[in-house]
Amino acid sequence: MECLICDEPASNVDVGDDYQERACAKCGHYRIPHTALVWMETHGWRFDVKLTRAWLAHQQGSGLIPTIDSQQASVLIQV
Repeated sequence: MECLICDEPASNVDVGDDYQERACAKCGHYRIPHTALVWMETHGWRFDVKLTRAWLAHQQGSGLIPTIDSQQASVLIQV
């Protein structure tokens, strides 16, 4: 399985049909709703790896698995 952010090897965490969840050694543990993934694929957008990793690192202390929804994804894409 690949990381949805950096394309490096990552572990898939089975959470059902609504999310893709990954644990990447470089990016960390995160989840992305399918709607956000489809939205990004439709537009041909990719995550800005450095920016997304920084956002994920900032979220790590919250005690929750960071979730990159469509709104957050729009801030973390490559331009």
